[in-house]
Amino acid sequence: MKKPNWTPPSKLFGIVWGFLYFLIALSITIVESKVGILNTSSYFLLTWIINYLANQAFSFFQFKVKRLDLATIDCLVVALTGILLCFLTIPYSLLAALLLVPYVVWVIFATYLSYRIYRLNI
Repeated sequence: MKKPNWTPPSKLFGIVWGFLYFLIALSITIVESKVGILNTSSYFLLTWIINYLANQAFSFFQFKVKRLDLATIDCLVVALTGILLCFLTIPYSLLAALLLVPYVVWVIFATYLSYRIYRLNI
């Protein structure tokens, strides 16, 4: 698979995702402690579920079935729902919302990287 020359080293991805999952868990924990997850809006919960499922689906599309087009679309869904989650989290906790910003920045970068990989391999 062809990749752009600015693609980060493979080992960096695991480190970054480990850190981001920690921030995501911390964000959810803050919302839970302040209001309780089940006391948030159904829109908030649905957005979290879509974001989580899309995030998990990326590896399947990218590596298992090698559908770079679907991986790119999936990554875009993760980025858009991540942005939405930042805004939806603000009413519950500004700190929890800010903890999601590195995640959003990373998935926006990952979406662009995924798109470039797709374009290089069609």
